[in-house]
Amino acid sequence: MCSLKLSLLSTSAKFLGVTLDSKLNFNEHITNITNKATASLMQCRKAVGPTWGLTPKTCSWIYKAIIRPILTYCCSVWIRSTLTNMNATKLRRVQALALRIMTGAMPSTPFISLNQLTNTTDIIFHLQGESAKGSERLRAYGNLSRERLPPIKGTIKAHTTINNDFMAELDIPSNAERDLTVPTLNLEQNFTTTTPGDHSNSYREQLQNTIDSTPSDSITCYTDGSKTDEGCGAGFIITTNNNDTTLHEGSYRLPDYCTVFQAELTAITEACTHLTSNNNKHIIIWTDSLSSIQAITTLNIKSRTVIECLNALNHLGTTNTLELRWIAAHTGIWGNEKADELAKLGTTTSPPLTRPIPQSHINDYINNKVTKLNQDHWNNNAPRHTKMTLGRNPTKIIHNLNTSLISNRKDYRTAIQLITGHCGLNKHLNSMNKTDTKECLLCGHQEETVSHFLGQCPAIAQLRGRYFNDYYLSINDIFDNFHISSIISFTNKTNRFLEPEDLDNSGVT
Repeated sequence: MCSLKLSLLSTSAKFLGVTLDSKLNFNEHITNITNKATASLMQCRKAVGPTWGLTPKTCSWIYKAIIRPILTYCCSVWIRSTLTNMNATKLRRVQALALRIMTGAMPSTPFISLNQLTNTTDIIFHLQGESAKGSERLRAYGNLSRERLPPIKGTIKAHTTINNDFMAELDIPSNAERDLTVPTLNLEQNFTTTTPGDHSNSYREQLQNTIDSTPSDSITCYTDGSKTDEGCGAGFIITTNNNDTTLHEGSYRLPDYCTVFQAELTAITEACTHLTSNNNKHIIIWTDSLSSIQAITTLNIKSRTVIECLNALNHLGTTNTLELRWIAAHTGIWGNEKADELAKLGTTTSPPLTRPIPQSHINDYINNKVTKLNQDHWNNNAPRHTKMTLGRNPTKIIHNLNTSLISNRKDYRTAIQLITGHCGLNKHLNSMNKTDTKECLLCGHQEETVSHFLGQCPAIAQLRGRYFNDYYLSINDIFDNFHISSIISFTNKTNRFLEPEDLDNSGVT
């Protein structure tokens, strides 16, 4: 008689790093990635304290470059799960932990204030943007398939529907050709390329002599691309007899969304197209775009514009001896200056050529929408004290905070506490049951708020007069008219924030 050992089927499975559960709600995946990110953050936690350790700048880099990618990996597939409050809260708590480690802020500091003051986008909006970018890359590759709608009416939104809805408000034609494409192997090259390599200085010095020594029967072509406030343009000029005879010149306008890189490649492509009638000629094409030459000669090409340019060069090179050479820009060489002039002229001509939309343009639109969503969220939910403190110049104050103080952990922490109001002053500590009194420790007459401490406490009025040229000011007068570094210098001089670790239990729990 044999015994059978039955094993239960697993309710989930991991595929390419994504946990697929039996209900496809990705709750388990969210739990897994937040646990992994939290564990990684707690390793970093050992290297920092409220006022010592890694600088805020370093902590910010660790989060954005190492931790946050753990949360965003493959989010185009599971973006639907962020619509539930439970999963959104899990993700936001990871970011809040990272920002508390970065700033040394007290545990009570609102998530939204930390996001705003550290210039960190709310993780949910960041995920929506990254999901849309991933979806658009798949669309460009031709691999994006829309989910079939269920036969009955329901409330569940497919992830493709969510991404499409996000993109619907952007001014990007959904059926327009994308410049990004499936990687193509570059195995044929019927032309030679010349670049400065490791000898840039000597190459530049010999450029004019090289041009002057070109055989008179060779055909020389100079190309250039330009992007100005008027638009994007490409131009070329074709000469022979050592530039004494001009055979042809052309200027072309490109759609405004095109990049300078596309303009440079388009100039080469259009020049090759015009030269196709030549046979058995020695043709030299000069371009000041080193990135174009590098893109054309790379093994894997993912740009339609690069592929089109490569095909044009190969076609011209089959019947001619073709060279593609780099030339230094804006060094007074006649051909390059003339091509630059034609390219700028092309920005004002019409109609524009048809060009694919670059992925960078799409990403810019997505980033702008994410920024707007984040700002709208702040405007509607900003804590009263933080919004009041930032006053009329929030952008300037936040910029100064993240440039002047970003490398000083102690001062950065103090600034965050003053702006948010979540600090070691008695008014806030009393609300957290960490002290029995709300009264100012320095004067003993009023509640010790940030407004009182910075602008009204009579015990430090003389010191305030030396720093702010007035004995009594409002908090808005101080933050609107004085640099954040001066405010922190005044605060440090009072010695009121000298014992932060005993007051708030280390601040990063």
